[in-house]
Amino acid sequence: MKPAYFGDSASPLFGVHELSRAQSRREQAVLLCHPGAQEYNMAHWAFRRLSGLLAREGFHVMRFDWSGTGDSWGSTSDGTVSRWLDDVSLAERELRDASGAASITLIGLRLGAAMGALACARGMSVDHLVLWEPVVDGSTYIKELEMLDARENTRLLHRVAQGGDEIAGYLFPRELRSAIARIDLCSAPPRAPKRITIVAGTVREDHCRYRDTLLRAGLNVVYEHVPEDASATNAGQREAALLSNKSLTAIVDHVARRDAR
Repeated sequence: MKPAYFGDSASPLFGVHELSRAQSRREQAVLLCHPGAQEYNMAHWAFRRLSGLLAREGFHVMRFDWSGTGDSWGSTSDGTVSRWLDDVSLAERELRDASGAASITLIGLRLGAAMGALACARGMSVDHLVLWEPVVDGSTYIKELEMLDARENTRLLHRVAQGGDEIAGYLFPRELRSAIARIDLCSAPPRAPKRITIVAGTVREDHCRYRDTLLRAGLNVVYEHVPEDASATNAGQREAALLSNKSLTAIVDHVARRDAR
């Protein structure tokens, strides 16, 4: 495992490059795109486990923190949708250079899936795009974050007005809120991926609508519903999906099977 900073020295990104642990390495490397800051901690364990599982399958894997989050440059208020799209492309080039891989699989979770899909829509080239619980509609995502925020406020007996510059304990400037609310994946299908895989723990209308949009665009799409038992954890159904071993196994199977063809 090699943690390192990369990109512009004035505003570097922090990434972790996990080397292949198999005797014969794959020709393809895997880029992992975290969800937004509000769901980062919830998904951190899952991303570390996913990275290890893929490394054992022979893949070089890199995960990174978005600008303004984690150990990357900037504060939360510095993060923008435009900058994050640049971050994806920068991380993709860094992974190609570091691994020498012939092709890239991108796996994005929630907002990270949306950023990956939008980066591919504007020209970034990956072989396989895996969208895990993707944010299809930004306004719906904002409402989901507000519900998460309300649950946490109730649990902690806090009383915080919604719609301001904070949500779920993180700064959330109005400009960023507006930019995310304008996200609509159905209006901008990715151009280049040879294959797109959507993995979801619950059947959602927006995921099905996006799948149908991709199919109409002539893209090779696989949709897999991986049902989870929310009662198995103290979290809700969405949180259970993010922490799911079943989902991780399904994703690794899709990536390994695709690379073997």
